[in-house]
Amino acid sequence: MEDKFLMESLNSLLKDDLFKILAKFDIKLAKSTVKGKIIEKIIEVYLNNSKTFLEVFSKDTIALLSQYNENNNKVSEKDFYEYEEFLIPLQSFGFISKNIIKEKDNNHYTISTWFLKNLHEISNIEDNKKVIDFNQELEMLILGMIRFYGVIDENKLLELLIPTFKNITLEKIHSFIDNRWILNVFVSKIQDSGSNLVYLVADSVSEPVDILHETIKYDNLDYKILTNDEYKNYWNYFFIEKTQEIADLIALLMGHKLQGAQIGFEITTIIDKLKNNVPVNEIINDFKTRIIFDNLDSEQIFTNIVTRIANTLPLWCLKGHSFIEIFGEAQEPRSVTKIGRNDICPCGSGKKYKKCCGK
Repeated sequence: MEDKFLMESLNSLLKDDLFKILAKFDIKLAKSTVKGKIIEKIIEVYLNNSKTFLEVFSKDTIALLSQYNENNNKVSEKDFYEYEEFLIPLQSFGFISKNIIKEKDNNHYTISTWFLKNLHEISNIEDNKKVIDFNQELEMLILGMIRFYGVIDENKLLELLIPTFKNITLEKIHSFIDNRWILNVFVSKIQDSGSNLVYLVADSVSEPVDILHETIKYDNLDYKILTNDEYKNYWNYFFIEKTQEIADLIALLMGHKLQGAQIGFEITTIIDKLKNNVPVNEIINDFKTRIIFDNLDSEQIFTNIVTRIANTLPLWCLKGHSFIEIFGEAQEPRSVTKIGRNDICPCGSGKKYKKCCGK
């Protein structure tokens, strides 16, 4: 593709937007610089600074963005709709307008395809693969750690990352979060007005200040430490640790005719609410607005399972520890009996659990 298409796209942006693009390359020009010179500089640095682009895009994002039609070198309408969220980085660099127009003859449409193709080619260069892998590892650990703890102070995050990334600093962490598009979208920051300490907040935390106040109550409690592979599991928003309690909940939901996507939604919702310190009875009442229990026994079993999950789940307010890990199972008033293998299955079939949903 000729540079004139890229120039036309950049020419449609305001000068402030153009300066923001240059800022991603740590390049400053005088405010008095004419627009044409700014655009020429952007094209120059874009062509000569592939590493900066690789620092912004994750491996998964590159894979998704690289899906284009080889025959006519254009992204299909289906791909635009299916991967629209992955086009955010293109918007952040100014290569697609904020209101994406999906007409095939539209310049933004053509420019984006050209950009994706170039990005795909850049990512396949052997030296660049090392950069991609490094950035992907750092991204997964940062997001995984923040999602596991919910709210974590910047110094603790730095402490957790240093064993893997020897030269990491607070400045580098914040720069990476600010520029790495997936972190920029899913991680927010709050600052304590007294200490000026910055706390990093996961996207699923509804009231970060409340969680922070709860963690302060356990000031002497150390953070629960996981392995890197365990942290990276939490990079995936939908990751659910496979425990007996979760297995029992899945069996119960299946017994009430729920299927894959519905079960995933309900379990994710329940876990999010528990981590956000929503009381079990409120979760039960919310669940009952969508699901009708067969009988009172079935509702009680569901309540027992959710209570057990609440007791064993890593909690944000306890710095990744579960309630039972801190207070002990014997002292826990909410503990309940698990579904036994020989108990009647909660789905209402009349069969023993081990012969039905517990298979």
